[in-house]
Amino acid sequence: MLETPQLMCHAVPEFCGLQKELGGPLTLDSDDYYDRPWKVRQNESYSEIMKWISPTRFVVSEESQWQVKERDPSATLGQYGEAEKLEHESGDSNDLYHVWFDAEGECELLPADKTRVLRTQPVKEQKTNE
Repeated sequence: MLETPQLMCHAVPEFCGLQKELGGPLTLDSDDYYDRPWKVRQNESYSEIMKWISPTRFVVSEESQWQVKERDPSATLGQYGEAEKLEHESGDSNDLYHVWFDAEGECELLPADKTRVLRTQPVKEQKTNE
């Protein structure tokens, strides 16, 4: 099975840099997800190959949700996402932000089941008039 490439660090390298500055992200597949103190935590992640353009090129859709403490990540997301400041939990003085990331990317299949991201674009939600 082909591993889909990660679009986030290609699309918004500043957000990945912020994650490193805050001690690295705690991802859903971390063994100590529930036990380790964190400043950046992934809450949800979804990635899927949407279509094949040619035998070696394909389009991936990626969505993820994160929580970030202490630093407003809004400026690092560009058009690829948004951040919302949450209310303080009792006893916690740190600012907490909920982050949404949504992108599509054209990728290329390389030898040995490796992949490379060629370009990314933000996914715009369809606004409906109600």
